[in-house]
Amino acid sequence: MKKIFHCLFLFPILVLSQQELERYDYFVQFNTPGFTKKVNMDSLFNHKIFKSASEANSNFNSNDFIAFIDKTSPVTIHGNFTDSIPYYQMTFQMKDIKGWRVFIQKQVNNKNAVATDSIQEVITKYSNYSVYSPKSDDFSIAWNDNNLIVYGIWDTNKNIAYNAYSDTSVVVDETIIEEGEYYEDEYYEDPSVEVYEESPVTEMETNQTVYDEEAIVQDQAYEDEEYKEWLATFEKEKVQERIQKHKKQEEQIAILFQNGFVLPTSSKINKQADIASWINYEAVYGKMSSFYNLLGSIPHNKEANYSKNAIKGMNLDFYFENNKARIEQKVEYSESLARIMQKIVTRKPNKNIYNYFPKQDPLAYLTYHASTEELLKNYPEIMEQLLGNLPMDKEDTAIIVDLISTVVDEEATASLFDGDFSMFLHAMETYESTFMSRTYDENYEEVEEEKTITKTRPIFTFIMTSTHPTMGEKLLDLGIRKNLLQKVDGYYLVKQSDDSGELIIIKKGDVFVFTNGLHFLNSGSKSNFTKKIKKDLVKNYFYGNFEVQRFFRSYLLDQNLGSDTARMIRLGDQFKNIEMKSSNKIKDNVMMLEMSINSNFSDKNIILQTLDLVDFLD
Repeated sequence: MKKIFHCLFLFPILVLSQQELERYDYFVQFNTPGFTKKVNMDSLFNHKIFKSASEANSNFNSNDFIAFIDKTSPVTIHGNFTDSIPYYQMTFQMKDIKGWRVFIQKQVNNKNAVATDSIQEVITKYSNYSVYSPKSDDFSIAWNDNNLIVYGIWDTNKNIAYNAYSDTSVVVDETIIEEGEYYEDEYYEDPSVEVYEESPVTEMETNQTVYDEEAIVQDQAYEDEEYKEWLATFEKEKVQERIQKHKKQEEQIAILFQNGFVLPTSSKINKQADIASWINYEAVYGKMSSFYNLLGSIPHNKEANYSKNAIKGMNLDFYFENNKARIEQKVEYSESLARIMQKIVTRKPNKNIYNYFPKQDPLAYLTYHASTEELLKNYPEIMEQLLGNLPMDKEDTAIIVDLISTVVDEEATASLFDGDFSMFLHAMETYESTFMSRTYDENYEEVEEEKTITKTRPIFTFIMTSTHPTMGEKLLDLGIRKNLLQKVDGYYLVKQSDDSGELIIIKKGDVFVFTNGLHFLNSGSKSNFTKKIKKDLVKNYFYGNFEVQRFFRSYLLDQNLGSDTARMIRLGDQFKNIEMKSSNKIKDNVMMLEMSINSNFSDKNIILQTLDLVDFLD
């Protein structure tokens, strides 16, 4: 039964990675009312992927549990890892509580029937709720007439430096030296080594070897027996720890149910998303400081640190349609930090870079434009939240920040890399590579043989800008003097770049271009692709696209992957492209990053399409 709870709990955690009434460090909500209109839950949990998980445990079927849930109400997962009792909680609203009671009692009876120990599984019933803590699991389950929760306490007192069994016998003898005492190291000469002639092995020596081997076997058997005893003791301790954990969990559950259960809610959650989540970044950074406390020997600032310039939290919302999946990440800043970030992302791209953009749509590209100078100028404010939770006093961090600000000339340093960064993948190209192979003939003589194999390399372009008056030219001159570059017409050819093809460097004004596909680029004219990108960058400081289908078709054109070819073709045909963008406008102190995965099919929801794909690739 634990498999379904683990799946439900781990899913949003894998996807991710307040006030008095909302003391949650994270909150995830499955908006099932809207989601079930897009995806039939029976189709979802009857999928082969979920069925295989259920078949692994013949006593429990995920559909059995789903049948008791009210699909018109949201499912939530929330928790707190900064509280005195860090916990997680999953909450389900139930539509068939009677059926659930019969179902869970049957599960308990089945477990007790095959139990090999004296500890029985028990459902404890109270006046207004019931609770069950599976003896082989860390969580507890509780329910009343309308709601069911899965509740667990995080372990925070585990020993970080866990010693394995093999280390338990190590004893360290330490000599304590009193302050003021001085001990001079003693010097010992290495003993002389005598060399003896090897003599034939006698029968007595052979028997001695056999006896030694028997002694080793006996020692190994003794160690195995000792290990089994240690393991049995460890398992008993683990059982007792789990019993104590269940007791603490049931005490917390009693608080939740005794005066009437209240459904958890959060004002931070977007109810329009199919899956909505929120994580409290201030709590995350605060927990960082607590982590140093676990290390013990590292001094740290025990006081809560509330930074003026801080990331307050992050939303991650998921939308699933028939032809695409969309993810929205919203990062909420404090008002002062939002003003700084706005200065960084409003920088306009250097218009000269467009002269070297591709003539046609590439297989993939990523273009980023922000102000490096503003980033460096505001470094202390941007790092305030992180530095404030390091294991050192505020006065110490202030010294570090002042030192960096003094040493670094923001304007001069920013001129080395202004903030324009663009990468393009044009194509995948095959080429012949010749090398010398060394083998051995039947006489074990080394033989050199020239061989030629077919390889694949990416055809790419990387563009950046630098307004430094002299550094670029000096670096190129250095490359020529060190025989790494060769000046040819209006560009520099990189020597010894066989695997990369004809790799060249172009410097025109503030623009640097690194490419092995010069014929793919504009020669001063503007292509339709360039016009499209310029339009996208009016509203976004970051934009990227990966043409999944075109990439796989290009890659597989000259590849022989054998039995994997069908899988790769299927993967390439499933998805059209992946698009990413981030707005250069920060609204209400929130920066948004959006990613869309577009499918080539629309006959069913993209979640079911993805499950079909995973099943095919498995």
